[in-house]
Amino acid sequence: MIVQNPLRRCAVLGAAALLALAGCSLGGGAGEEASEDQAALTELSERLVDGEGHAYTAEYLLDGSDDPLLVAVDPEAGTAAVVVGDRPALWSGEDAAELAVWLGQKLDGLLPTDDDVAAWLAAAAADSAAAAEFSDTTLAGELADCADVQGAADAPVGSFEVCVTTVGVIASVTAKVGDTAYTAKLVNYHDGVDSTWLDGLSGQADTSNQ
Repeated sequence: MIVQNPLRRCAVLGAAALLALAGCSLGGGAGEEASEDQAALTELSERLVDGEGHAYTAEYLLDGSDDPLLVAVDPEAGTAAVVVGDRPALWSGEDAAELAVWLGQKLDGLLPTDDDVAAWLAAAAADSAAAAEFSDTTLAGELADCADVQGAADAPVGSFEVCVTTVGVIASVTAKVGDTAYTAKLVNYHDGVDSTWLDGLSGQADTSNQ
């Protein structure tokens, strides 16, 4: 059962959407608290899904790696880039499903995709064995809402921590999926993708729309 102190929930949930969904109050039993936390997890999951149409450029530091990871996605323009250290890869096309597959391949072992984390959150919200605690933080100048999920029995990942920005971009994640451990933190962010920067990468990148 997802249970936590309602006073703590009121203190730590930062975003207005989460506050409204969590319904912070001094009353309510364990069942009501569980329902509120499930709603908050669902909201974070939906925020990630809704954010997939948003153009952004995000740089992450990865635990155990000296190479920064940069992810740039512009669905409307049909372009994307993943840069690991000084090794860029570019994508162009019009099929959002193909873009999602490409991102999954390029980010494999480095950063879970938005779809992956959205699925973890949705599954945890439906799992009566899961426990969740919430907080907020600011990373790379972006306000993010965070969930620390433990003990999910029926979810793809039983325990994980994730922070999601207000526009639906992963701000940080700590999780172990099979033999793969993810620990990533957002260090630079801006809305949109610089087309001039993308053009500069084109001569040195592996470009694909497959």
